[in-house]
Amino acid sequence: MKVRGIGLNIRNIFTKPIKIIEYILVPLLSSMVRIGEELSAAALTRGLGSDVKRTNIAKIGFGIKDVILLMIITTLMIVTIIV
Repeated sequence: MKVRGIGLNIRNIFTKPIKIIEYILVPLLSSMVRIGEELSAAALTRGLGSDVKRTNIAKIGFGIKDVILLMIITTLMIVTIIV
């Protein structure tokens, strides 16, 4: 701001308040808008605004098939160690 003849000091805040506000708030507001757009795009990409129920949620558990497979693998390991 010194290049434009407006240093950030007490005197300029009272004598040139519009220019001080313009040079500080305009970049701040444009930065806020850009960040908001990026967050909005990320949310839409993840499907946060969708009315459709999510399909990638599944219950994970330890069932009878897992127990049978564990028993088979344990048996094979024991046989391998003994032989």
